[in-house]
Amino acid sequence: MAKKQKFPTFECVISNTVEEYDSEVENFFLFKNYLSTELAELRQLDPEWEDNYVKIIKYLSALGESLVYLKDPPSHDFLIKLSLGDEVEDDSTERLLRSKGRETAVLMRAAARAREVMYWYVRNSRIERFSKSFTPERFQGLPFVRLALTYRSIATSNKK
Repeated sequence: MAKKQKFPTFECVISNTVEEYDSEVENFFLFKNYLSTELAELRQLDPEWEDNYVKIIKYLSALGESLVYLKDPPSHDFLIKLSLGDEVEDDSTERLLRSKGRETAVLMRAAARAREVMYWYVRNSRIERFSKSFTPERFQGLPFVRLALTYRSIATSNKK
């Protein structure tokens, strides 16, 4: 008789449990990594903001370490500064249609990905075995990641 195969699992360092690959914690880190790769792509597409993309990638990496090793959350002061200015969010369809370069669409995708990261973060905060890591204090910078990327997408869409 054939032995029934099971899906592989992984040992989660946050919860010290064995998790399946559809675990919420796995999804959080997966989407965080997607966001980092989009930011890396933006470094080439939008060299004027390259240093800011590098800072955001490093912030996301430090946030991951903070979650895993229960360190203090990384400072997000620079993200607040990137998000200052007129609070204007225009129609996303119009933004895409007026943009002349690829960077606007990639920025909009990265901003949407930041929302997904926020979603998975909050979901993990509600799961008892993950809640010690996924605290409100560590969450504080993520909305500013999304806002900074949204504002940058507006700026790049207005370039002639």
